[in-house]
Amino acid sequence: MEEALQAPLARITTLKIGGNADCLCHPQSAAELIDLVARLKEAGTPWYVVGGGSNLLISSEGFRGTVIRTTQMTNIRLEQPNLLEAEAGARLPHLARHAAQNGLAGLEFAVGIPGTVGGAVIMNAGAHGSSISAIFDSAKILDSATGEVAELRSEDMAFQYRRCALDPARHIVLSAKFKMPSDVPEEIEKRTKHNEDYRWKTQPLGFPNAGSTFKNPLPDKAAGFLLDQSGVKDLKVGNAAVSSIHANFIVNLGGASSHEVIVLMKRMQDMVRQKFKLDLVPEWKTMGTFTDDEMSVWQQKAAEKKQ
Repeated sequence: MEEALQAPLARITTLKIGGNADCLCHPQSAAELIDLVARLKEAGTPWYVVGGGSNLLISSEGFRGTVIRTTQMTNIRLEQPNLLEAEAGARLPHLARHAAQNGLAGLEFAVGIPGTVGGAVIMNAGAHGSSISAIFDSAKILDSATGEVAELRSEDMAFQYRRCALDPARHIVLSAKFKMPSDVPEEIEKRTKHNEDYRWKTQPLGFPNAGSTFKNPLPDKAAGFLLDQSGVKDLKVGNAAVSSIHANFIVNLGGASSHEVIVLMKRMQDMVRQKFKLDLVPEWKTMGTFTDDEMSVWQQKAAEKKQ
């Protein structure tokens, strides 16, 4: 297992922001990950699991503890004709391609999501009107509190819009299985290409970003539309700016700090609240040290409903 001390975290996130971690580890198997978590727990060392580093804001002050990165746990296999199993670190675009090559439909939505299987399960990642919960069969989950590994089915997960029953501070996805119907590979490829093209046209791929910043506050209220109508596209704080392409994306123009990003997020929330009387809640997770004032951005009283 690879280990690095005082490791810079900005390079492992899609937003390219973050200070150093005391230690960064890359387990290569579920067994290595389970053993590592047990040792960290015994030593009383804080830990955090990172996959592709999307949907994540890391403090510029860094993380006092061990960051566990799953990106070397990437095995994908066809367990049954319609059942695909992937380890936690497998990238979603790679998994979507693998499914398409085997004539399996249902993952076309994931071709443009830069995350990994583990994070996608915990956050019920989705796009283009679909999500992980639509194809989820089961997952092997490590409960760090007990050290036990259990296989949870879809009914155990209580999937909702961008979340599920798992607690990321306690539960770690080791692998997941996805059940998908068969389809003509050419038709799957056509839908995949459509989603890829749409992403290129509508998302700011030229600058580092962490994906959609805020959740949709209601099923019929898209955060991007509300932000656009509120006039946030002109906002900029230091080197953090709202994308001119998509109002629900914050981009790092180069050297932005986590504090600059949070100040910008607050202004975006304020402008939507003033115009629409709605509170936006961030879709991103956080890691590291933040002040109470900074964390207030995640404590808005938004009407989160199942979608």
